[in-house]
Amino acid sequence: MSELNLQATIRKALRDRKRCRDWLMPHMALGKLKAFTKKHYHQLALAELGPISRAAFDDGWIWAIEDSQRPDWYNPKRRSKLLRYTRL
Repeated sequence: MSELNLQATIRKALRDRKRCRDWLMPHMALGKLKAFTKKHYHQLALAELGPISRAAFDDGWIWAIEDSQRPDWYNPKRRSKLLRYTRL
């Protein structure tokens, strides 16, 4: 990979991470409960932002948690009883 291609790839990865963080920040605003699982938030982000790698979303997730000071979002959301007993 040439130096220019490498730099372009790095810039795109950073841009995607920032887009994910910016998209997640309103969801993590103080006082808001975690409404969905991380996987579901990733699916919502894909629908709104377009193609984003899982790695970019995961990094954006961590950045958003740290920037919003919401460490409670590191904890997984429990699935509802309805989902546990329903085959999808």
